[in-house]
Amino acid sequence: MDLRLDPLQERLRDAVDAVLTRTGELSAQLATIGVPTLSAPERFGGLALGLSADIVVNDRLGYALAPSGGYRETVFALDMLDSDDVRTEHLAEIIADVHKGTRQAVPVGAHLPGGVRVTSGRRLWGESEPLPRGDIGLCVVRAVDDDGGSGWYLVLPEAGTCSVESIDHFGTPASRLRFDGAVAEPLPVSADHGERALAAARLRQAALLLGMADRILDVARAHVNTRTQSGKPLVERQTVAHRLALLKGEADGWRLLLHKAAWEFDCDERPSAAAVLAVTAEHAQVASRTALQLHGVRGMLAHSMAANGYRMISVESVRLGSPIDLWTEAASAA
Repeated sequence: MDLRLDPLQERLRDAVDAVLTRTGELSAQLATIGVPTLSAPERFGGLALGLSADIVVNDRLGYALAPSGGYRETVFALDMLDSDDVRTEHLAEIIADVHKGTRQAVPVGAHLPGGVRVTSGRRLWGESEPLPRGDIGLCVVRAVDDDGGSGWYLVLPEAGTCSVESIDHFGTPASRLRFDGAVAEPLPVSADHGERALAAARLRQAALLLGMADRILDVARAHVNTRTQSGKPLVERQTVAHRLALLKGEADGWRLLLHKAAWEFDCDERPSAAAVLAVTAEHAQVASRTALQLHGVRGMLAHSMAANGYRMISVESVRLGSPIDLWTEAASAA
């Protein structure tokens, strides 16, 4: 099924595909076509085009197996700061660098809460969950206070109180931010505002996973069309052809669901982002396992596209909650 995009989405899709053919730092290359400015809030100089545009960008990045997590985390953090109650004028220089793709913003504690604590003197201690690699210009941090309560804080990383460690997270490049008495500015983030920012992040993540699943299924289809067994291509075996056809058909349905959810979100409705991310994460996991199985021993090689896609999907499919946790959340909210 050919999902028709509107003219803006088509132009944006083509622009992202063109950028992905270039060399150089991906974040800087994306900045040349206005990413993340296109989706950034207006108060930060963005165009606020909404999720209907944003999911196209993430779908194409996923298909290229170029997650660019710094871009999604940046928009997530800016969404958290997009409030009239938050003072942002002192962030102008950092935001300008974010639009250029030379620095990024990150939310800390939005994925795995409990790693950072705040003292009565508004100083942060602890470490973040794995974050995308890049030059971090600002952090929106959820921290636990001495009484066990939690709140959100703005931190501008400074040498001496913040340090970044480069790590590998299940075979993918990542970084970890450590706070050693970092100065923290309390943020008046309401529960409703935080939930809406998280919902938008989950729909972006769902788009990324659908793109990744599409790519890994295309890799699998190309393989079974050329790989012979017992004198005939694997694709001629019904069990193989039917599995791939089923996954392709499911992908079309989930993509329609995602576009509908993005449209509803942009219309200030409340789609179940948790359910959308849960089902796309499960689909991507099945697609990556299927591709790995169909490649056999070849799929286990470190340089194999099937193995590379499997590792990426394993990480990205649980970044904003495991499917079982997402389904539990969606059911409780129904």
